Amino acid sequence: MGISGADSVEFVHKFIRKWIEEQVLYEKAEHNVRGDERIERMVADYRRTLVLNSYERELLQQKLPEELPEEDLQRYYDENKQLFILEEPVIKGVFIKAPLTSAGLKDLKKWYKDNSDESLEQLEKYAFRNAVLYESFYERWVPVSELEGKVIVNLSKLGEDFEKYRNIEVEDDEYCYLLHVDEYVMKGEEKPYDLARHEIVDLLANNRRVEFMERVKNDLYNQSVEMGRIKYYSNETVQTFDGTMRNADDSNIAGGTR
Repeated sequence: MGISGADSVEFVHKFIRKWIEEQVLYEKAEHNVRGDERIERMVADYRRTLVLNSYERELLQQKLPEELPEEDLQRYYDENKQLFILEEPVIKGVFIKAPLTSAGLKDLKKWYKDNSDESLEQLEKYAFRNAVLYESFYERWVPVSELEGKVIVNLSKLGEDFEKYRNIEVEDDEYCYLLHVDEYVMKGEEKPYDLARHEIVDLLANNRRVEFMERVKNDLYNQSVEMGRIKYYSNETVQTFDGTMRNADDSNIAGGTR
């Protein structure tokens, strides 16, 4: 529904009025708090943070390779499997939902249990012609929660019975639901590498970023000391290259300029 001409004009007037009110309030506030060292310090600190973050991002983009070696990811997983625990079962297999009126349901119930190339080819052809839903996930792990709304069975309650219920067939008044569980890993067990991989990438990438920036800061610090830009004194104060004097134990300004 569009806005009428009168409503549009009123909307613009309200928008302009609000902007003007904010401007005049800001001018009044700036006049009254002018010279407030706390605000100036906050602005300086915020700008400092923005500059540091921007520089850090540029350094990381320029100096660190984007990809982590696969062998490093696999090694970390092998050494730390206990860190990656499943919160729900995951399975590999195939799922198909077809109308009860579909021709060839008998063959379908034979094909879906078999992951041979011939059966999978027949299954795909059948699904293309008749299926309402068809998902083949032999090559990836799928959490059972992704299938809960598709299969009219509470998969999460099967517990350890996936070994018994490798082939699940359910019907309602209209459809036939077929699920073949080719592989499974239960809740509380270690995640398969394929599922843990993205977590490992995030973890190692973050560690690498932290280590890299620590090296950068350490190198810059050592260079500054060697160049005489940072000097320590016996009274536990330090003078930096901008002339600032700080107490070494509590970092309070002891003298010089800020």
